[in-house]
Amino acid sequence: MKKRKYSFFSFYLIILNILIFPFSVSSNERCIEYFQTLKSDYEKYKPELSPLYEFNDFGFKFKVQWNPTKREWDHYQDKDGFYYVGQITNLDIQNKVSINDKIISYNGKDLRDLNLKKSDEFSDNFKDDEEVNFVFQNKNSYNLSLKKKKYDLRDPYADFYIRSLTIDEENEKIEARILLESAHEISEDDSMYELAKELLFDREGDKIIDTADCFYNVTDWNDANFANPASGFEFAKLHSTNFDTYTNWVFVKPYTDQIKWMKDNGWYNILYIEYAEDGVHKFNTDFKYHNFPFDKQTIVLKLINGMDMKDSTISLSDFSKKNLIAFQNLNDISGWEITANRLIYGSEKDPNAINPSATVSLELDIERKSGYYIYKVILPIIIILVICWASLWISPRELESKLTITIVCLLSLIAYNFIIDGEIPKLEYLTIIDWIILASYFYAALPNLLGIYFNNLYTKKKLNRLYKLELYAKKYGLPSYLIIVFLIIILNVTVNNENASAMFAWMSGG
Repeated sequence: MKKRKYSFFSFYLIILNILIFPFSVSSNERCIEYFQTLKSDYEKYKPELSPLYEFNDFGFKFKVQWNPTKREWDHYQDKDGFYYVGQITNLDIQNKVSINDKIISYNGKDLRDLNLKKSDEFSDNFKDDEEVNFVFQNKNSYNLSLKKKKYDLRDPYADFYIRSLTIDEENEKIEARILLESAHEISEDDSMYELAKELLFDREGDKIIDTADCFYNVTDWNDANFANPASGFEFAKLHSTNFDTYTNWVFVKPYTDQIKWMKDNGWYNILYIEYAEDGVHKFNTDFKYHNFPFDKQTIVLKLINGMDMKDSTISLSDFSKKNLIAFQNLNDISGWEITANRLIYGSEKDPNAINPSATVSLELDIERKSGYYIYKVILPIIIILVICWASLWISPRELESKLTITIVCLLSLIAYNFIIDGEIPKLEYLTIIDWIILASYFYAALPNLLGIYFNNLYTKKKLNRLYKLELYAKKYGLPSYLIIVFLIIILNVTVNNENASAMFAWMSGG
């Protein structure tokens, strides 16, 4: 992954500038002049063209994992030390290699012997146009010869951060406030950077002391046909955007290593152009509720590049991971606990497009906090069943008293069913809580039927049979209900283990 050195101190400085200076280019005369000069001479400055980055590799990048100690990315290796494919960058191998395929060997050699570090580039070990035979493995092993190639791609940063997130399960929606930042960097040998040196550098004599921060209205920028780093970007499964909370802007700033604080923070001679937006969006969900209320789910927020993979890829910086970790540590989703987070590269093909587009996804594994349902639903239901079955200890001749108790218990269960019904969408299948309530209905109705039957035996003076059946009912009735509840949980968790919370996943060895 490319590493962007743009700091969040700078981000908040940008926000402060936005509050002080409106988005209009009129806030800064030099910024106006820079914008107008670019607009007046497209042939010289070519502001409509996005920068291209040279790739020289086999068309894929290694999978990486976050090192929390070093706070940076390392190559991912499994327990046996194997490396994996993490991102496809060349359309030519899109249908030949898959993300998360294990890399077994290259030219018959064990890749693990190279002991690759984050800073090492595997392709640097080979000459241009050299062909290498790889052995990959997913479900099966397969051989594939790939040639080291040079190719140019548009490769903007595409960082997006979750600021808040709420889950509306009844309507199958997620509402998230997201800050999206997409940027590209113009090199110092480009005429746009040369113009920035002329107009946007602050000097005292011959010394450069700072550079201007320019904010532009996105509509003005796009109407001028200037290259937008986020051009074509869209969120997958987006339902709607609340434009009352939505803001966006374009930020332009030149950097130079002649200014100490820039050099100390790793900035070199570039022109940084960033599109940013902040807004509240609703997304459609596809949660699986078989194990409700002992379920876990995965929230996927996917950003699609929208451009053909033969022309453009997409990259995340360290800040996306750092913010995702910070969001998880806040544990900021009502009713849920965030247990893991991931950044995933991928691709998605529009049905009307010839080729797929590159994607990046933020994923959050969440587990439902089941305490509410255990203490306020399941335990009260069990208590209701205990009261219901306590009617067996009333004399068989007191039929009216028995029926009063059992019917009141049955009505109480129906009330609980309505409470649960508003928690999740209308489903075509039964969840764990649905099965428990159905079993509870049966066990609430059974003492009612037994009361009538026992009264009938009492009336007919069949006392031996009555006492024998009463004994069995008292001894096995309620315990059998608890066993059935336990079996319901085990069976559902076993069949749908991938969506079972850690509390019960152990039952199926998950």
